[in-house]
Amino acid sequence: MTKSEISQLFDISISTLSDWQKPDNRKNKLFSFLQNIDLNMAEELENTKKKNHRIFHILNRNIDSKYAYNFQEIKNAFLNTNYKDATPREQVIYSKFFKECDSDDLITFIDIFQVSVRDIKKIYESSPLRALKGVSRVWDKRFRLKHIESSNNNENNNSVPVALQHIINRRSVNV
Repeated sequence: MTKSEISQLFDISISTLSDWQKPDNRKNKLFSFLQNIDLNMAEELENTKKKNHRIFHILNRNIDSKYAYNFQEIKNAFLNTNYKDATPREQVIYSKFFKECDSDDLITFIDIFQVSVRDIKKIYESSPLRALKGVSRVWDKRFRLKHIESSNNNENNNSVPVALQHIINRRSVNV
């Protein structure tokens, strides 16, 4: 690879690479190695890194490998625009994503999976996860949505499973 290709691929300045190129520099071997790597191979390694995103670990935790979520399945799930139209398997993806990822993960997620922020926002807006205090605090702020105040109305209880609503009610009484 040339200096400019190394610089673009690994986001290393040309001046730094020029320093590494000097024979007395301790990173001279690294520079030589990078120069001798094929560009296609380096790009392939970079793409492999993208396919090992943290979301795979989150979604596939405690799941048998034959039921594990793959790249395409996750991408297709986030191409939907409504939580209620999703399959139960896709709803699990949304649940784990919104509960365990933060807004910083969203930027990387969008870059890797090439999905729209608007679609993710629409899924979040239509999901019952918005009623969960811990989830809504992070994502309402990220999507600039007005926070939904949780109340004991039947209207709010219908969007959250009954068992989960009991837990939420107990916690709000103890606080």
